[in-house]
Amino acid sequence: MLPALLPPTMKQLHWIASLSLLTGCAVSIPKPSPQDLAPASTEWSAPSPKQTQLSIQNSWASWQDINLNTLLAHTLASHPSMAQAKAKISEARAEAAAIGAHLWPNISATAGYSRGKNSMPNAESAKNLANAGLDARWEIDLWGGIAAAKQGLYANLNSNENAYELAAASLAAEVANTLTVYRACKGQETLATQILQSQILSAKLMHSKLDVGLASIVDAAKSDHEQAEASFQASDIATQCGVTLKALVALTGMKEDALKTMLAPEAGMMPSRPALSIKNIPAEVLADRPDIKSAALLLETMASEVAVKEVARYPSASLLGMICVGCQLSDGINLDSRNWSFGINFNIPIFNAGELSAKQDAAMARYQQAIHSYQQQARLAVREVEENMLRLDDSQRRTQVLERQLSLARVQLKASQALYKVGSASQLQTAEIERYELSAQSRLLTLQREQSANWIALYKALGGKAPNIAE
Repeated sequence: MLPALLPPTMKQLHWIASLSLLTGCAVSIPKPSPQDLAPASTEWSAPSPKQTQLSIQNSWASWQDINLNTLLAHTLASHPSMAQAKAKISEARAEAAAIGAHLWPNISATAGYSRGKNSMPNAESAKNLANAGLDARWEIDLWGGIAAAKQGLYANLNSNENAYELAAASLAAEVANTLTVYRACKGQETLATQILQSQILSAKLMHSKLDVGLASIVDAAKSDHEQAEASFQASDIATQCGVTLKALVALTGMKEDALKTMLAPEAGMMPSRPALSIKNIPAEVLADRPDIKSAALLLETMASEVAVKEVARYPSASLLGMICVGCQLSDGINLDSRNWSFGINFNIPIFNAGELSAKQDAAMARYQQAIHSYQQQARLAVREVEENMLRLDDSQRRTQVLERQLSLARVQLKASQALYKVGSASQLQTAEIERYELSAQSRLLTLQREQSANWIALYKALGGKAPNIAE
């Protein structure tokens, strides 16, 4: 049976009350000024892309591309980088919980039993020893150091969650780009095959003219050379399509045959333009970017570290308590013991050769570095958005020019085919004009792929998120 513990004395209560008052004297955590966190630019200097849909969306689902969403779901569920990012979040959560535990008393229990025998010249006795006890220790957060450390760890947790979001956005952009490249490549492969067939026909017709003396050997050799070049181009494009498909397999974790089947009907198809709007103020755009959020949270972590290092220079106090019950049985004699203790332990730094002060200065320097790192990240983010707006604006203007060229080439081809039917144009001339039209299609498809890549880059730069972000 445990003895009743004696209540603390009035003097002890006075100490506890004094320590409770001291816990309100928390150190202040440094905070950057609004000017430190504001981007250098207050408005965009690059032209916004021409877009009719102006509702901002947070997911790639706004692209209205079913197969793209399917590939993204497979990628985010199976890619090792996402699993690694999730594990980092779990680690940060555990660390935050561990530091939070320091705000509560630490209680441990001990128990033991032993039996021994002692042989002496005149007597022999056996002893049974048993003991049980409780030890408690509570470090009082006098200056708010533990609370500051906890705040820093929660900022680190949020930073890891933003890192997951950033990894997901980057991975989603890579999948979207690779899918776009593959679709464009398959479209180019179809056009290259048609051009090769047209060159084969032209070479055959040229050799027929050579046989009857209506063409020279030079003309026939030129036609053969163009056929060989077309064959080389078709083979090279087919290889590029195969390599891109391998990249999609590695990204998504899907089977190659399943990908081929799923994407076969989409040769040459580009994703639809996303529904997005670009806010006029750069600071509003930066607020949506995971990397900027992570930089701000890193800044908060470094600020809390400054407070922790400052607290290390101040006195600390811990409440200690112990209860122990023991029993010794020897030669029929039972000896019981019951002990308890309660006390306060102080630790006051007196001399450390400036070590603690230097550590605080180092923490402050890291905090200043975090401010400059945030500012640099913000500048790069503004630059990334503006560069992508410029590229997209340029590709939109060039697309209009190529669409006009393709329209003229189709008019020319249609007229040539009509003349061929009435005998006013040769099949050789018609095949040559057909290749002009196919080449115009190829150039336009290349530019459309570039334009889609610019849309993807801009969407990511504006903070576009991937679906199924971890909670």
